[in-house]
Amino acid sequence: MRGYFLRAASLAAGVLFGGYALAQAPDEGSGAPGGQSDEIPGDELPHPSLPEPFSRFDFNKLWAVPEGKKAEEGLGPEGRKPGGPAGAAVDAPAGGAAQQSEAAQAEQLKKALAPKPAPEAVRKQMLDTLFERLRKASDPEDAQRIAETIERVFLQSYSGTANLLMQRATAQVQAGQYELALSLFDKLVALEPDWAEAWNQRATTRFLTGDTDGAMADIDRVMKLEPRHFGALAGMGIILQGAGFGKDALEIFNKALAIYPLEPDIRKLTEKLTLEIEGQDI
Repeated sequence: MRGYFLRAASLAAGVLFGGYALAQAPDEGSGAPGGQSDEIPGDELPHPSLPEPFSRFDFNKLWAVPEGKKAEEGLGPEGRKPGGPAGAAVDAPAGGAAQQSEAAQAEQLKKALAPKPAPEAVRKQMLDTLFERLRKASDPEDAQRIAETIERVFLQSYSGTANLLMQRATAQVQAGQYELALSLFDKLVALEPDWAEAWNQRATTRFLTGDTDGAMADIDRVMKLEPRHFGALAGMGIILQGAGFGKDALEIFNKALAIYPLEPDIRKLTEKLTLEIEGQDI
């Protein structure tokens, strides 16, 4: 059972340190922690570039044409060539073509000025879509990729400071420095009390220190913030099983499988526990 929690902690550290973040480090002056780092324990740890806070992630960066590439290929500011096939300037369209161009520009301006959805709404829509795909996935490898994407979203906060704390805390867990990790997670849940993953990571660390009551309390907070958190549900089931509440654990494992039906570890735990309980009933 302890191995499951260690794998969960290892995955979190891998996401933060292995380049799985949704975006690159924030620009200077973005409010991400820089000069504040000496207020946080563990400065001796290496900390690679942090992911950009979820609220500032620009999806347009994924397909924008780099400025250098535009200059290299003779592209204009819109990413289009200003001349014809031989490089000669193209005359402005006349008549109906000009009107169509003006209409297209007006439509682009309208879209640019339209209110953007709030980051919370974007995140919710993204997770809703991913969880639906996870539930319907028929291939274990595909399901695992979707689950890992969900976990990456879980690990993304709206704050650069919170991201830094999460990164350093998970590094301390990986190093076996659980007390220092817990002190960082305490700061993190105080800073971002609505971040479900902050509570989940502290629950994992508390379990690793033998504090199962504290872990269960943190998992309860996770469930209130994100009831679909299959990792937290699995952790709760493992704790209940270890405490001798097999039937309760089985119920929780089945809830986790309703969200992530192809999760291999939870399936094995469920099958084993089902046989044990059926044997007791006989």
